Amino acid sequence: MELTKDIIERIYSVIESSRKDGKIRKGVNEVTKSLERGEAQLSIVASDVSPSEIIQHLALLAKDKEIMHVEVPSKAELGASAGLPVATAAVAIARTGESKKKLNNLIEDIQILMKAEAEPVKAEKPAEKKAPKKKAPVEEKTEEAVEEKTEEAEEEKPKKEEAESKEDKKKESETSEEKTE
Repeated sequence: MELTKDIIERIYSVIESSRKDGKIRKGVNEVTKSLERGEAQLSIVASDVSPSEIIQHLALLAKDKEIMHVEVPSKAELGASAGLPVATAAVAIARTGESKKKLNNLIEDIQILMKAEAEPVKAEKPAEKKAPKKKAPVEEKTEEAVEEKTEEAEEEKPKKEEAESKEDKKKESETSEEKTE
């Protein structure tokens, strides 16, 4: 899911305010623990983490515990918003403090954005299903026709070779007959 720049900035802002008057977890290990315990309210990971396998389990944990999980583009900015002098791959907001209202509004906006992205896909699926059903037999026939043509061509090759060899034999016999005459 692609987040808008506005929502990404709001995520960084909520992390900063939660860091000051609430409680955040920084780093993959702490975020994992926070998600497993169910204390996290929001899980944030950076998309520029390498290798990406380091953070893949966080999305599954968050989904399992029904905790909102989002991805921001920069681990450097994520670390800075968490108050770290270095980049971090993941942050979880455990307690928001005074920024609870900001966090709730942010989560609602993210959910609205997710639903908006999901709805057009649902609307297109029935139309796509109908179209491939009509196209699929045509493609299959085309593939079958290509296969048949290929098979016919392979069958014709020996026939052509036989015909050519018969013609060659006739010509040879004619030329040998002419020589004998």
